[in-house]
Amino acid sequence: MADTTTGTTAATGTAAATGTAAAGAGAGAGAGARSLADTRKALLALRERQRTTVRATSTSITPAARDRALPLSFTQQRLWFLNQWSQGRPVYNAPSVLRLRAPLDLPAFRRALTALVGRHEILRTRYPELNGVAYQHVDAAPAEVPLPVTDLGALAGAEQEAAVEAHVRSEIRHSFDLAAEHALRVSLVRLGPQEHVLVLAMHHIATDGWSTDILTRELVALYRAEVTGTTPDLPELSVQYADFAVWQRGHLTGEVLDKQLAYWRERLAGAATLDFPADRPRPADPTRDGATLTEMLPDELLRALHRTALAERATLLTVVLAAFTALMSRYTGQDDVVLGSVFSGRTRPEIENLIGFFSNTLVLRTSTEGDPTFRELLRRTGETVMGAHFNQDLPFGTLVDELAPERDPSRNPLFQTCFTLQHAAAAEAEAGGLSAEPYPADPGTARFDLAVQLTEVPGQGLRLWAEYSTELFDTDRIERLFGHYARLLRAVTENPELRLSELPLLTDAEHRQLVHGWNDTARTYGSEELCLHQLFESVADAHPDAVAVVYEGTALTYRELDERADRLAHALRAQGVGPESVVGVLARRGPALPVAFLAVHKAGGGYLPLDPDHPAARWELLLEEAGARTAVTTADLAGELPAQVTPVLADDPALADGPAAGRLPASAGPENLAYVIFTSGSTGRPKGVQVEHRSIVNFARAITELFRMGPGDRVLQFANPSYDVSLFDFFSALTSGAALVQAPRETLLDPGRLTALMREQRVTVADLPPAVLGALDPAALPELRMLFVGLEAFPGELVNRWNTGGREFHNGYGPTEATVACIDYKCPRTVHDSMPPIGTPLANYTAHVVDRFGALVPVGVPGELLVGGTGVARGYLNSPELTGQKFVPDPYGDGGDGGEPGRLYRTGDLVVRRTDGNLEFRGRVDQQVKIRGLRIEPGEIEQALTAEPEIAEAVVVAHGEGADARLVAYVVPAPGTAAPDEGELRRRLGGRLPAHLVPALFAVLTELPRAASGKLDRARLPEPEQALAAVEFEAPSTPTQIALAGIWEEILGRGGFSTHDGFFAVGGNSLKITQFAARVRERFGVELELRDLFVNSTLGQLADLVEERELALADDAELLALLERAEAAGTPEAGSGGAL
Repeated sequence: MADTTTGTTAATGTAAATGTAAAGAGAGAGAGARSLADTRKALLALRERQRTTVRATSTSITPAARDRALPLSFTQQRLWFLNQWSQGRPVYNAPSVLRLRAPLDLPAFRRALTALVGRHEILRTRYPELNGVAYQHVDAAPAEVPLPVTDLGALAGAEQEAAVEAHVRSEIRHSFDLAAEHALRVSLVRLGPQEHVLVLAMHHIATDGWSTDILTRELVALYRAEVTGTTPDLPELSVQYADFAVWQRGHLTGEVLDKQLAYWRERLAGAATLDFPADRPRPADPTRDGATLTEMLPDELLRALHRTALAERATLLTVVLAAFTALMSRYTGQDDVVLGSVFSGRTRPEIENLIGFFSNTLVLRTSTEGDPTFRELLRRTGETVMGAHFNQDLPFGTLVDELAPERDPSRNPLFQTCFTLQHAAAAEAEAGGLSAEPYPADPGTARFDLAVQLTEVPGQGLRLWAEYSTELFDTDRIERLFGHYARLLRAVTENPELRLSELPLLTDAEHRQLVHGWNDTARTYGSEELCLHQLFESVADAHPDAVAVVYEGTALTYRELDERADRLAHALRAQGVGPESVVGVLARRGPALPVAFLAVHKAGGGYLPLDPDHPAARWELLLEEAGARTAVTTADLAGELPAQVTPVLADDPALADGPAAGRLPASAGPENLAYVIFTSGSTGRPKGVQVEHRSIVNFARAITELFRMGPGDRVLQFANPSYDVSLFDFFSALTSGAALVQAPRETLLDPGRLTALMREQRVTVADLPPAVLGALDPAALPELRMLFVGLEAFPGELVNRWNTGGREFHNGYGPTEATVACIDYKCPRTVHDSMPPIGTPLANYTAHVVDRFGALVPVGVPGELLVGGTGVARGYLNSPELTGQKFVPDPYGDGGDGGEPGRLYRTGDLVVRRTDGNLEFRGRVDQQVKIRGLRIEPGEIEQALTAEPEIAEAVVVAHGEGADARLVAYVVPAPGTAAPDEGELRRRLGGRLPAHLVPALFAVLTELPRAASGKLDRARLPEPEQALAAVEFEAPSTPTQIALAGIWEEILGRGGFSTHDGFFAVGGNSLKITQFAARVRERFGVELELRDLFVNSTLGQLADLVEERELALADDAELLALLERAEAAGTPEAGSGGAL
């Protein structure tokens, strides 16, 4: 079985390192032209450096006295700690399972196995502890190693294979008690006279990938010797693993330690966390459940990679690692790629033939900044590998303790993705007629989020293997990753001059699905040559007496609305309004608005809606920017318009009572301007989005068809008319024959009055913001059959409340630049635990997800959403440069009318495409939140907050920069409740979210600030009520706190602790936390799990935890005595640590 943390890599041994050194010395743009002299110089320099390194390591390893407790090696020490943390899960098992063919001499095999255990002390070593510190206890060589045999010879075929698999899985998932049992358990399964399966269930503390080869090779050699009666040809072992551990403790000090620490500190300063995309949120308390996947890459590709390595003067490791680094950079969009990799750690000749845990995990950090060619990336990767090779003696655990990254129980420190190359597989061995070949075994665990390993298999190719967390990833994601990696490897062997941005990832089938399969939205409505008002007119002609508009007890029929709009259109035409004219519309909610909008269109112009609640200076700015010289308004507002703008009154009595004016001859076409709507701009100046008739006509037809709208429907006009969302309200109603239900703003913003309005008017279709919908009662609106919800993220619970009975709940998405809405998701009637996807494109729209280079990203990888199709706006008014930046040519379309290429709008929104083609919204590309190198998804935290019954709304933002950056949560209590206090909120969230996702500060607001459109206005969020500085010092005061502070002082060698101090923040590390747990056990008699110590790491939290465990252990008599003492003293007994 492949082992992600123990495999040998191409950086082991002199030959591999020299190739790496050659790569680091000159691989790059001119690598192909490097002279042999240059290569020789690099090789000689490396050999001299290696000789210097060996001289610096003092004396050779010698046998240590066995009359004292033997220490663990540094890597064993860290693994022992992690094993304690795993709570009996087989996360750190490293089994080797072999299929043995040919007749087996069982007594000879037992003797060979016993000889092997006698030869290697590590196979008969236990790891007891004293005061929280583990040590090695080597037992005497056994007379015979137990070898239980399970005979499955009576079974056959699939039944036998299933029984073998069950036995193997049970054995390799054995939970080792390291203090009481050896780290090797052997069992044998007999399948037939000439076939057995040998299970070597081992704990990682006693083995690594190199050791697996030694074990297999020596076991076969010892068996051959037993069968033939000869002496085994095995090298003499001058030292044992325990001798190495003693030597390492004395060697890795002083100058050697300081030099390597200095290198790693500099190399990893400010390193980012690789944010490999996952299918599920990271759990707060991971189980480490995992799975493996294997694929064989062809031998032809392996040969091509070797040719590339030779041509570029690089090692195979450098080539495949550079390719994997490029893949990770493309997947994550990060220029700073940090991976783990396993090096053999066998830098001394004395230990080359020993079984034991020598391998060391190193951190490989490579920059992909500047869109380098693959050849340049090879050079950078070569330098990374060479630097790691020369500084590989520093144990990973020591590095973690020295760098002291912020501890998070849900993550491996420093890296979460591991990549390793093994040059030689645990290939088939044969001796004495017995052949041994690997048998696949998967313990069902994962040590990292993702570990990828390549293994050369002579004559077959490259075995690509991954162990991955099933809590985070689905199998199909890893399968796609394999396909993309293989595609990339082939590309770089063919052309190493390809830049990072040019490296192909997608297969042809994936590309077809992304471009065409999920964008097959073409639909012909027969209205492609019509303008928006002409759609309305066709409805008015078909249903002249149907109610078109309702407002405060008055109603207009379609005929009346059409005639009023015609009269106003004549007045506008008299003012010179025609195609491409922009006409302002300034009116309060009521029938004047739809009359004005339709009249401007009938006159040939495009309308610009103005908000009556905005200051006059704002109107003047927008009218001037749009070049509008005419505005439709009402008598009470006309006097506030700029002097240069001519008002035309929509409430002129003549428009209601005058003679019919008739429809003007059509003057505008589908390509002409329908409206201009201004949105906020990043420069502080608003941007005017120009939308043509063909775009809004397509939207109207697509949405009314999707929602099956028609006469009999009644549509609520909720949205602010100066925002494009209002076009759904107005024109989904007026182009389908439905009635438009209008109301004053005061009514719409009062939940009680709004409910009464919707009941009275029997509203069937509504587009409501999540915040408003959350304040309404679904049961009170039985006739509401269709909900179109958007604007911002919302919790799944909102869907669950409203998506009942015959009602449909649609999650809509669309920027103004893509005409109201371009993507829709009809929520299924299932329980939604989080915000649903935004869905798939509407008719005649397309949606593409691209990376920072503009290349399509694979399914499941975040990228920027680009929207194409008929609904893409013309551009920004008077802003050709900005238009050119945001509206880009469509490389995937087949051209529009006349063969002109289509365009895509860059939304700036971050989305992920799911395997079913639906898109998930992840936030803004330019508003990524990072805290100490970890990318944060605020929506995940907001979802957890709003799941609390006392919280109605929540928004999470980052405050501060760099090391001072903190997450701040703003929460709005649910009606009639009070928000939990900060400590309680933090405790609840800590049980559901990883530690880094729990906000540092909580601010309670009566409501969240919102713009007129209903969207959250983040700029108006107040500064947190609490300062972001350190919490005020609070000295330990309770007996438990004082006692724990004393233990800290003993372990950490310093005092002066505050109850708010965290153990790791004041100098604690993984070794010291186990010592702390042991002292607590001695002092208080309670057991604290290691994960508890990470989650509750402040002195105050730990004191509370100890007292809680004390109370849990007390029997009724003790509790009663404690209560009596407390009552007698007249004071509460809380904080009386040790009283029990």
